[in-house]
Amino acid sequence: MNLACGIEYDGTEYHGFQRQPDSHGQTVQGTIEMAIERISGAFSVVHGAGRTDAGVHASGQVIHFQTASPLSPDIWQRALNAILPKSIALRWTCEVSERFHARFSAISRSYRYTIWNERAPSPLHARYSYHRSQALDVTCMHKACQLLVGRKDFGAFGHSPDETNPNKPGPHHCVRTIIDARSLRQETQTGIIYCDFTADAFLTGMVRRMVGTLLLVGQQRLSLDEFATIVQRAEKTHPGSAAPPHGLCLVRVEYPEIFGVMQ
Repeated sequence: MNLACGIEYDGTEYHGFQRQPDSHGQTVQGTIEMAIERISGAFSVVHGAGRTDAGVHASGQVIHFQTASPLSPDIWQRALNAILPKSIALRWTCEVSERFHARFSAISRSYRYTIWNERAPSPLHARYSYHRSQALDVTCMHKACQLLVGRKDFGAFGHSPDETNPNKPGPHHCVRTIIDARSLRQETQTGIIYCDFTADAFLTGMVRRMVGTLLLVGQQRLSLDEFATIVQRAEKTHPGSAAPPHGLCLVRVEYPEIFGVMQ
């Protein structure tokens, strides 16, 4: 049986989603795999739609794993939630076709970066947002976001995850399609700024470095023309540094309707 699951996790204490064979740090993938083996008595590889970095959260991550266990999807969900740490939860579980793959079947992924834009920090927001006390021009940040939309070489903001894969020697390209990008203030709580991005796929570190560069635009330290030049040249040497991971969350993964994956 091939099971797909929607999971939510607080990534604060994890060394990213993907299991790291050369690291002793705890990962989301490794934690779920141990829980599955505890229930079924057999090891199952967990595949994720997005390989989030250390400290990055998810409210809409999708995973899949194969099992010979006779347990139904509902029982799997209840059993895993009973033994997983409180920082990880399965929001839904369903059986999918053998052709379904959480990563390779996905047609888009959406990330949200949250900024707390007030002079004083907020302890209740600190775990899931990046505090910036300086005034930010969100209108300019949104205009810069529109320069990201389309199929482009985003080498200025990240690198291909295949660069660290010895089985894929290259060449590695950084071309991706951003379907939507926007910056906006929350209407009911104006201290919160969201930077939302939807793409077919993302480079490693891409969203965080885009946000770091957008923050320079919002502080009027970088003009829209200068931002456009950074995007066009696709060179990694530019003023924008990566925003910290704790403000980033994988919020949604989309699949073709033929797979019947819950959204």
